[in-house]
Amino acid sequence: MPLSGSLDAARGGRASNLLSPVHRQRLYQAKADSLPHPIHATRIDVLADQYTCRPVTIGITDDEFIFYSKTLVKNPTTEAVFVDEIVDVHTGHLVEASKAKSDAQVQSMLNTSVIPMNPEERSTAPERIVTVMFGDFIHPQPFVFMATTVAEASQWCSILRKLSLKFYQQPQDVFYYWKRMFAKVRCIMKPDQIVTTDLIVDTVMPWLSKQREDRRLLEKQLQRHLPVLKDKKRNTSNLLKDPEFLLKLYKVITGRKEVDDIFGKSFSHSNATVAEFRTYLNEEHRDKRLNEILFPPVSEEYAARTIRKNRVGSDDGLTSDTYLRFLMSEYNVPVRTDAFDLNEDDMNKPLSHYFINSSHNTYLKGRQMKSRSSVAMYRYALLAGCRSIELDCWDGPNNEPIITHGPTHICFCTTIPFKEVIAAIADTAFITSEYPVILSFENHCNQKQQIKMAKYCKDILGNLLLTETLDDYPIKAGVNLPSPNVLKRKILIKNKIEKISNDKRIMDKQTSIDSGGTEDDTIERSVTRIFIGETDDEDQIDRTARLNGITENNQPLVTELSELVTYMRAMGKFTSFGDCDSRQISSEMYSMNETKAIDLLKQHAEQFVNHNKRQITRVYPKGSRVDSSNYMPLIFWNCGCQMAAINLQTPDLPNQMNSSFFDLNGKKGYILKPACMRKPNAKFDPFELDRVENVVPNSLTITVISGQLFSILCEKRPSVYVEVDLYGLPGDSHKKMFKTRSTASDGLNTIFNDGQQNCTFSLEKIILPGVAFVRFGVYEDNGRLVGQNFLPVSFIQPGYKHIPLKNSFSRILGPVSLFVHIDVQDYVSDAHRDLVNALQNPIEAMSKVKAMETALENPTNFISREEQHQRLLEVLESAGEGKNNSLDQQSVRGSVDDLSKEPNSHKNSLVETQASFDRGSVGGKESPHTALSSFNDKRIQTERKYTVLSEFVASRNSFYVEKMDVGLPKMSDLEDSQKIQKIIRNHNKKYPGLWAAYESQTQYSGPLSDKQAAQVLNKLIKEKNEGLLSLIESHRKRMVKRIEMAFQSETKQLQKINAKSRLEELSGINKKSNPIEYKRLSDKYVRRGVEENRKLLVIKNKKIDELNEHVHVQKLELAQITEESLNKAGKIFNS
Repeated sequence: MPLSGSLDAARGGRASNLLSPVHRQRLYQAKADSLPHPIHATRIDVLADQYTCRPVTIGITDDEFIFYSKTLVKNPTTEAVFVDEIVDVHTGHLVEASKAKSDAQVQSMLNTSVIPMNPEERSTAPERIVTVMFGDFIHPQPFVFMATTVAEASQWCSILRKLSLKFYQQPQDVFYYWKRMFAKVRCIMKPDQIVTTDLIVDTVMPWLSKQREDRRLLEKQLQRHLPVLKDKKRNTSNLLKDPEFLLKLYKVITGRKEVDDIFGKSFSHSNATVAEFRTYLNEEHRDKRLNEILFPPVSEEYAARTIRKNRVGSDDGLTSDTYLRFLMSEYNVPVRTDAFDLNEDDMNKPLSHYFINSSHNTYLKGRQMKSRSSVAMYRYALLAGCRSIELDCWDGPNNEPIITHGPTHICFCTTIPFKEVIAAIADTAFITSEYPVILSFENHCNQKQQIKMAKYCKDILGNLLLTETLDDYPIKAGVNLPSPNVLKRKILIKNKIEKISNDKRIMDKQTSIDSGGTEDDTIERSVTRIFIGETDDEDQIDRTARLNGITENNQPLVTELSELVTYMRAMGKFTSFGDCDSRQISSEMYSMNETKAIDLLKQHAEQFVNHNKRQITRVYPKGSRVDSSNYMPLIFWNCGCQMAAINLQTPDLPNQMNSSFFDLNGKKGYILKPACMRKPNAKFDPFELDRVENVVPNSLTITVISGQLFSILCEKRPSVYVEVDLYGLPGDSHKKMFKTRSTASDGLNTIFNDGQQNCTFSLEKIILPGVAFVRFGVYEDNGRLVGQNFLPVSFIQPGYKHIPLKNSFSRILGPVSLFVHIDVQDYVSDAHRDLVNALQNPIEAMSKVKAMETALENPTNFISREEQHQRLLEVLESAGEGKNNSLDQQSVRGSVDDLSKEPNSHKNSLVETQASFDRGSVGGKESPHTALSSFNDKRIQTERKYTVLSEFVASRNSFYVEKMDVGLPKMSDLEDSQKIQKIIRNHNKKYPGLWAAYESQTQYSGPLSDKQAAQVLNKLIKEKNEGLLSLIESHRKRMVKRIEMAFQSETKQLQKINAKSRLEELSGINKKSNPIEYKRLSDKYVRRGVEENRKLLVIKNKKIDELNEHVHVQKLELAQITEESLNKAGKIFNS
């Protein structure tokens, strides 16, 4: 079997069994040598400034699922927390308070505590307090207790961190979460309590308490199929940790008839043999993209072991119940488990060769206005694996620097001490990951407080802070950055540095508020917090800044802070890729907002990719995102940008993608870029539509079958639908490419593929699987997100899979899942499938096939490069424009299907995209051809290129766009316009008689001398010229918009006509019985649509070029008139 090209041949081809379970031996998965025994402690309940204290027993269940406390009374109550939901554990602080406030709270609690303490106990109380935060990262819940001794508190803090980290770093199967759910039920049961149907129903269908009839039916079903529930001797809490009982319970509650049907179709007997199961695994569940040497087929021994580990009942073979248990087990997860393993060998490349998990506005818990800042957010971000965090530093009271979203008198966000943030970073930087952390300073502080910042960084971070460059990696031209392995457990500061001139330090004139941004970005980031919306008029931004009292902070940088900067030297305004290439300094780092980065991507995509092979680029959200929404980070990963900074506090789709992407490689915060984005000689265009060098495209087919246990999440009988999207390169991305019909059910097992709707869809070609992700989203009819998950195409496994669903913060929703069938293979074109299947090297074969194919010319070449790129980015940009928890609810077609899946069979046209090209937020620019020679050359080339291609169009002889009049108003009409006449009236009020004397060429009798009069007239003539140029440009833009609207309208009309004709011609053909004819006719209309759109686009471009010719001619006329007017004024007043 050939080696797949996906994600660099499975990341270097680490040998492992394809179906090896999640629990295979890993260093971080080793079970704790011994769990601590339960201890007596004091439980502290925190409510505002009120505290209650009570004696409890603290412990962890034997299965390590639950951390609990039980009150020491006759009828104890139990509070339980899932260990894998623990976010943070620390000693000495209460909840999220600052240290000063926390100390005061502890003292207040001790003064009011009913727990007797001797003086020694009272003095050590702050060190004995353990705070456990659990839930989501933004609004975690506190679980606070006080241990008896300091050593005990330290031990419990350590063990809880270790266990929570273990579960955080390892993916789990659906059955694990089913067991976990009942582990909590078992933990809170009283000693003499039995398992009842009420208890079970309350757990899996909490909303049924209001649906009495449904509740009675489910209870009867449980009693009928699970007689053990009537046996009081066996019906204890231990029953809920019996895997066989739990599987039967799951089967009774959910039914899973669809699984029984699949089992019946896949196996000839109700008790399949090991040999049959082995054949089934290799045919249905084996990833055919993988090399058979590195990933060998399943053996009979493995098949037998899998049956044995999942056996239900006494049968030796594979029964339907054992098959269901297998489908839910760690042996059948949807993503290859090695995707989540840290590959140490991959961590030796330069730092610029990695995508880095990055946070924006790390300190904020919400929006950018009237929001809270929190020290805890830095802890949570680092514990979640984030490796680049932002510190927005401002002058604070008492000469103490603070962090906030400023200015505070405009944004009204709370402040936090800089010193405490540095302490939190030192405490949590390397718990989840040992790889380097980058502190991105946004420096607004004066010199005194900058010195304080430098002192705190050195004193608190100590040896963790990298303050000197490494001998092997000097900052010289052509020298690469160090690798993550070289920089393990090191913290790097990103900030500007002082410039050196004549052996003396002088301050950098470009010291800006945002030490990593441009001057314009600096103003924007301050102003857009009150000036909502963006503008391209930098003067307007500057004026708005001054009106609101905001001026650029010109405080110079201090030596103490500059000396802490090593490999993250923040530069000023980005000039050009050529300047960077000439210097070849890898430590020079540029930060830019998403709008600037998108402009660079659309205009200089390949140069951007090459730049990011050497240097690091940080992209952050544009200033108008005051709601802290996010752009789609994949836009910038596609061109190799290492840091796509995300607002981690906002649970939107881009954040979910970021979280899923960095789940890979051990959740360490660093992902090696694909070879095409890092190898020096590799050529890569993010807007590629055909194939990427040395990468085999993939084909993907997904069938959505059913969903399980939505009842746990929905407050009423759910009516839900499923959306499937693909996000990757712009040419691979498809938003809402598939959507099921809404299906109402009891929420226990919702069937989507019921035979009445087609729930199967295919993507014939994914050209770069290494950065492609399939997103599954389950929604209620009102658009509320039920659950979601992203799966990486490179590591996705074929077969029948249960996909665990996550909430909007990317936390697993227990056993709630989506059941699907996945088929993924290396892409092979239909015309050459037999040839390629005979070749052993797929990469070599693809190049041979490419040489044999006779391709039509690329149908997108004639579109302006920037416009083409804008269209391709449509899907990825729109993913960052929706509301927090779901995609935009409007029906949107897929962005761009591959134009070059087969050179003579274009599946969809780029021009079929339903895009809006007038959006100011996109940042696109028009490319008018103002030179007559350029216009004529382009017209000749365009007409020659499409003479043959347009012959396919038989029924369209003329279009409205073709007949449009694009003439401009006459110059005399423009001069009579209100705008120009107003300029002249204002001049006449100030200088009466001067303009009249000029026009009539008579003697001027006013107070001005001839020289003064000539100067005033020159100024007026130039002002009038600028006004006329503005009017010409305004008319041009208005006409371009009219042309674009007409083009869009006629494009849609053509699509409707072709769709109707296609349906009529295909109505008598059965796709299954006559697939060749069906495909021939389908392709016929696809090509027709492509060709008609080609012709229409040629007409549109010719019309725009015609308009630009008129504009050019009118500007020449205006230039001549202006020159004559200036000469005339000079003659009159200098004669």
